[in-house]
Amino acid sequence: FLFLGRLVTNIGDSIYYVAAMWLVYDLGGNAFYSGLAGFLTMLPMALQFLTGPFVDRWPIKKVLISTQLLQCFLIFLIPLTYYFDVLTVQLVLIIMPIVSFIEQFAYPAQTKALPIVLKKDDLVKGNSLFSFAYQGVDLVFNAISGILIVSFGAITLFLADSITFAVATLLFAVLKFPKQAIKRSNQKKTAKDVIKSYTRELKEGFSIVFHSLLATFLLGSVLCNFAIGAAQAVLPAYADYQGGAQWYGFYLAALSIGSLIGALISSLFGKLP
Repeated sequence: FLFLGRLVTNIGDSIYYVAAMWLVYDLGGNAFYSGLAGFLTMLPMALQFLTGPFVDRWPIKKVLISTQLLQCFLIFLIPLTYYFDVLTVQLVLIIMPIVSFIEQFAYPAQTKALPIVLKKDDLVKGNSLFSFAYQGVDLVFNAISGILIVSFGAITLFLADSITFAVATLLFAVLKFPKQAIKRSNQKKTAKDVIKSYTRELKEGFSIVFHSLLATFLLGSVLCNFAIGAAQAVLPAYADYQGGAQWYGFYLAALSIGSLIGALISSLFGKLP
């Protein structure tokens, strides 16, 4: 159920991202809006290090269910406002970063759930399946979402997307965690203790990163992500120039293929200095 929930969540995210970026470009009429949408969507991802300590303390099942319900409701607002003829590019630009912010709690919560529901010997297999769900679903649904936009329209895709998050909510609702894990998650602490503990763990995280080789890779990562972010911002306009939304899906699928191949062959580089 955890894997199926992850799979459905990933399908929803893939459809949402393609449909939202195209809708923003379509409503705004130029690449500035899609660039702004890309920035607003990725900004919460850059702040994910702030959400980890919260997820570590909150009841795991409640986080899994509430994040899916919130995304379901927010995404449903887009077809709803379209139906009443009040949909604007500004509204989509507001909803996009909020949905992205909620995701920063959803994915760490799913990762946290893995060692709770799996034995230690099964963790590698579980992580591999999670990785496959993320990259594989992105690859397939990025490719077909563009075609679906041409066939049914972006608004219909948002309606279908809202349903996927409702399904994910139901799948996470039937999860059963060991009693020990639930007790640990539900331990009561004062607000002062929580803030003090959160600050301490955040400092520890920074210390680990910046006093290790990880710090060396940060600059390279920033430059690579800048290039990818810039490319994704202009993709809707470029795809429109090439022939329409289906090309946007294909270009995003090409990015996913690169990520998938990179993940598959990365172990080969382990033999190199």
